[in-house]
Amino acid sequence: MSATRNDQIAKANAAWGEAIPAEVLILAEACKARTSRAVALQLGYSDAVISHVLANKYPGDLPKLFTKIRGALMGETLMCPILDEIGRDRCLTEQSTPFAATNSTRARLFHACRTCPNRQQKDVA
Repeated sequence: MSATRNDQIAKANAAWGEAIPAEVLILAEACKARTSRAVALQLGYSDAVISHVLANKYPGDLPKLFTKIRGALMGETLMCPILDEIGRDRCLTEQSTPFAATNSTRARLFHACRTCPNRQQKDVA
């Protein structure tokens, strides 16, 4: 298993070439340091998604995943109108969390996230 983890950076470099985004390189390094499963859990994705991203074959929303990587693995933060400074990954999580009238902070976040300039999620009608 150790050889597989050590190959994550090589796998990403081979798949992406010289145009490898910084987020993919950081992702590969995190997988090498830990496991792809541990990194996937931290990001809220499956380890299959991580493998597809490293292989440059992920058909999903790369900008959203890159935002999660920048927040969780690269320490990128932003100012939330309710929670103050938070990681970009937490911002995405809060955007997708449903309304809960039983939690005043959650209710305030739900309403604030809908018009926040940091919003990445799209409303589904």
